[in-house]
Amino acid sequence: MWFVVALCVLIALTALVMCIPVDLGLRVEADGRPTVGFTLEWLFGRVKKYFRSDQRKDPTRSAKAVAKEEKKRRKKEKDGKSGKKSRPGRESASLVWRIVRIPRLGKSLGLFLKRLVKCFRLRQLYADFRLGLEDPADTALIVGTVSQAAMLSDLFSPHHLRVAPAFENDWFIEGEGALGFRVYPISLVPPVVLFLFSPSTLRVAGLLIRWKIRGR
Repeated sequence: MWFVVALCVLIALTALVMCIPVDLGLRVEADGRPTVGFTLEWLFGRVKKYFRSDQRKDPTRSAKAVAKEEKKRRKKEKDGKSGKKSRPGRESASLVWRIVRIPRLGKSLGLFLKRLVKCFRLRQLYADFRLGLEDPADTALIVGTVSQAAMLSDLFSPHHLRVAPAFENDWFIEGEGALGFRVYPISLVPPVVLFLFSPSTLRVAGLLIRWKIRGR
């Protein structure tokens, strides 16, 4: 009895936690060289993690990352020398071909991606860039077309988009942009469950299990 009550409480708490939204943010800054930053927020900003492609401002973290990658590389080389031989590429290619030929797998995957995209809600879309190519004619043609589309989006949506030409006779980009989404983790459960238990996905799992057992 107590086990059932504890299990129900655990399920309720898990569902409650999964109802808390997760905010995903992508920010691009360009001043000659583009820099990409990714933000992950949960619990209404109480828990926050930030990733940045340019680590020059944090040399300590960069050194740790380099040391970690070097350690992984050495371990991989060591395992490659002393480990088991890899399976022939022909068997792997045959497995991939059998998976690709499974009926309705592509349709099931497409439906899964469609349902998954619907779970994300756009919160922010902002872009303000100056772009220049080596040829001024290409700059006027490409940037002109993009700026017209951005102007229409700026007029008929709450999002701000602007792209201006820069005739510098060289490759040039300057500005910033931001993209933000919000997703409720509990909304991802139905698409994932429907995909995992679809007949085509179960057939893929069966093929992988048989291939793994046969290779031992």
